[in-house]
Amino acid sequence: MFRSAIFLGIAVLAVSLSTAMGQSVMRIENEDLGLISRTGVEAIGSLICDAGEAEYTVTEEEIFKLIFVNPTSGRGAWVETVTVGANSAPDCQALRLIKKYVKATKFEDCGFTSWYDNVTNVLTYSNEAKVVVRLPSPSSNIIRRKTFLVPLNCVGAGSAVVSVPTKWFEQFFQTGPLFEEFGVSVSVKIRKEHRAEAFGELDVFVNVLTVELDRPYDETYEIIGHRVFTTPTLNQTSTPSTEFISSRGCNPYPDFVTVTKVRNDKFIYEILDFGIEDSDDYYFHVEVNLCAKGIPGSRVHCVETCVGSRMLRVNDAPNKAVATSGSLSAMGVPRLIIGSNGVPVLTSRQ
Repeated sequence: MFRSAIFLGIAVLAVSLSTAMGQSVMRIENEDLGLISRTGVEAIGSLICDAGEAEYTVTEEEIFKLIFVNPTSGRGAWVETVTVGANSAPDCQALRLIKKYVKATKFEDCGFTSWYDNVTNVLTYSNEAKVVVRLPSPSSNIIRRKTFLVPLNCVGAGSAVVSVPTKWFEQFFQTGPLFEEFGVSVSVKIRKEHRAEAFGELDVFVNVLTVELDRPYDETYEIIGHRVFTTPTLNQTSTPSTEFISSRGCNPYPDFVTVTKVRNDKFIYEILDFGIEDSDDYYFHVEVNLCAKGIPGSRVHCVETCVGSRMLRVNDAPNKAVATSGSLSAMGVPRLIIGSNGVPVLTSRQ
């Protein structure tokens, strides 16, 4: 049983776009009167433009630097909202993770406008992020805020690609004797990309999972890709369960799964979109282990278990944690089907 989904996204003329955030941040002096001034500070945060999607990330430290010379002096202040698009639409609000805010959106959503230059054959998508900070107040009857507009620009050209926006898993921490007492935070996110061809199949969607250590932990630890599996419910023990990356860190399905090690602190898993026979929805679960750099005895847990270009290392240390996605479903008619035994089968190769 599958949910038949009609994809209504507008095709974007960009495979990979460059980012332009050199313009200065604007401060709203009086929103009702429309009084806006430039701060002279270059746009804060980072912007990734790729596959028809803009992903904006900004840290609390970067935001507080707009207000305080020393960000630590901003005690009592907090970030109220970060929104892509100046109209503060609820669906466009950024997700708060550990000391940072993230939001991904398709270009046709959240207020992006496009402009095509016929001379240079360049398509530009422009927008702004609205950052609202609540300041300490001497009285509960007095509300003090500062509001900033951060320019966002994606510039580029290429072939048509459609993207389903990124969603973040609930953030989790790696804890244990080799890690700091409060744990090491890991971010996991997923999006679906539409591709003209992937894994020998035409006109398909691909699940793209990114697992990455948060700063500054990437300087001290390395991710050891360990396990990626799916279930039809949020319960990690529900069936059928399918291991796309096994508990030993191996890729048993190279025909429709790829693993890319971007850095020692970042892995990308690409899995052909699929459906489960008796369920409309499914959940991804990502299990992660870490190796601590430079700590005597820690590297003994980082061992090679799967040999070959498609295989990963795995950490045998007992310090592992699992992140779970929100509910997902197949886009259109899936080419990969998971039966009651949990084994994925390509319908075109039966």
